[in-house]
Amino acid sequence: MSQTDVKVPAPQDAAGTGNAPEPAPPAPARAPRLYALDVLRVVAALSVLLFHFTGVDAATEANWGINPKALFPSIFPYTSYGSYGVQLFFIISGFVICLSAWGRTPGQFVRARFLRLFPAYWFSVVLAVLVWRGLPDGEREAPSFSESLTNLTMVQTPLSARHLVGAYWTLWVELTFYLVFLLVIWKGLDYVRVSVFCWLWLLASVLVQKDEIPLVGIFAQPLNTALFVSGIAMYLMYRFGPDLKLWGLLAAGWLVMQGDLVQHADHVRDEQGMDRSPYVALALVTVFYLIVLAVALHKFDRLEAKWLTTAGALVYPLYLLHEELGWAMIRKLYGGGHLGAWATLAVTTAVLIVLAWLVHRFVERPSQRWLRNRLAKESGRRTEPVRG
Repeated sequence: MSQTDVKVPAPQDAAGTGNAPEPAPPAPARAPRLYALDVLRVVAALSVLLFHFTGVDAATEANWGINPKALFPSIFPYTSYGSYGVQLFFIISGFVICLSAWGRTPGQFVRARFLRLFPAYWFSVVLAVLVWRGLPDGEREAPSFSESLTNLTMVQTPLSARHLVGAYWTLWVELTFYLVFLLVIWKGLDYVRVSVFCWLWLLASVLVQKDEIPLVGIFAQPLNTALFVSGIAMYLMYRFGPDLKLWGLLAAGWLVMQGDLVQHADHVRDEQGMDRSPYVALALVTVFYLIVLAVALHKFDRLEAKWLTTAGALVYPLYLLHEELGWAMIRKLYGGGHLGAWATLAVTTAVLIVLAWLVHRFVERPSQRWLRNRLAKESGRRTEPVRG
């Protein structure tokens, strides 16, 4: 008889009734660290930061007091495309969430995502309120007290509340991805289930364009869905090796992505006056595809540097903190006549990186540790047998 055929007697409780609680599921094995993805995270975060500070003429003119296109003529043609770092984030997210969720139960997945997202986010919400109240820009009305409280939920988008920080909009997109992906985790992740899920989700994102099923539009936006699906397809290549079905899924994701990306870029150029070429944007996102694909095909497996782990860990707090706080610093340093434009940009970026490290070291890690231990204790308490 093989080892898998051995029948183990059911555990007994103190009364010998055989109703002892089931043991907690084993902790999943730690996913391998892909240092190349840490590099890409850093690139994406810095590109979004530079886009906000130097690449948006209309939105940042009020903070600098002058169009940044005139302040930074040498980098503006490049940083104006920095917003596409968000698309890189979404591709990486599809890859990494599939990587980290493999072998987890739904409960383990939800707890891991909660611990990853909320401690640093709550700190950033509190800091954003302080910035809005203590360092107002005079051009915009501060979000209301109720809107500020709503931001603590991270679901301010469906609740029609204003974001305290503009970059928060991507967090709702991530949450919808987690909620949808939770369905397939519930059944258990394997090659077939994940592949079928990707095809169905991608198809739903296309059909929703007809507005026949508006609720699906919340969870299946074509551009974002295509990016997440593409990241998942590349993870499946990383785990199982490429095959024709996965190449087809990746191609379908890219085709859906490019159509929506070009339409959106056309709209931004024509309606908002942003001087960007839709096809340069498409070429840039396609390069992102190719780099993550190289990771999936194990081309960067030899890349290993421990400091990249720390750099990657700073990306999330930096992304959360940089926008409103950075603009407030720019108004004080440059608008107050203390520093020139380039010095202001350098000092602001350096301070934000240091602050991101402080938040990671003294807020994120301790709070995650405390919450993890507390949740584990409460989970153990609920599985104890009832004495009577």
